[in-house]
Amino acid sequence: MLQRNLETGGQHSSSWNDLSEGAATILGFANLCSLAIANLKDITVDDVFLADPLSDEAKAILAVAATRGTIDIRANRDSFDSADRFLAVCVEQELNQRLLFLKKEDPVQTIRFLDGFRELCQNGLVIHHLNKDFSLSSRGFEMARRFSQSDFASLIEFATALEH
Repeated sequence: MLQRNLETGGQHSSSWNDLSEGAATILGFANLCSLAIANLKDITVDDVFLADPLSDEAKAILAVAATRGTIDIRANRDSFDSADRFLAVCVEQELNQRLLFLKKEDPVQTIRFLDGFRELCQNGLVIHHLNKDFSLSSRGFEMARRFSQSDFASLIEFATALEH
């Protein structure tokens, strides 16, 4: 890993394998989380809430993640349909119960949820852990408690339930 980070292949050099895993986008999300942690020291959840910069998709992700706080970015790189290979937000709603916000029939809405996740990262509501794994921050849990899943039922119904 150290050698890979010391290579001089450009500012954001990625291997073909990295690109096949969505590494560039996931790295972008991780960087947004890192910047938010460093820069949002004096901004409270009330500041974020009152400014209301969050889309309904971002709020729906928060509402679903309120219990477990676990979020990951997934893709099915082996799918035949290109929209089915999109990166998508996956939220652990309950232990071993996840919702995947992806439908190949509606790539626009799939991307809106990915944009909503970006908003959460940018506002310090999510932290990055390892690889594709993220979670709500303490600020994110506090914000998530302000929303009910019933308020975003139509958006949440977009997701596909997963058992793993």
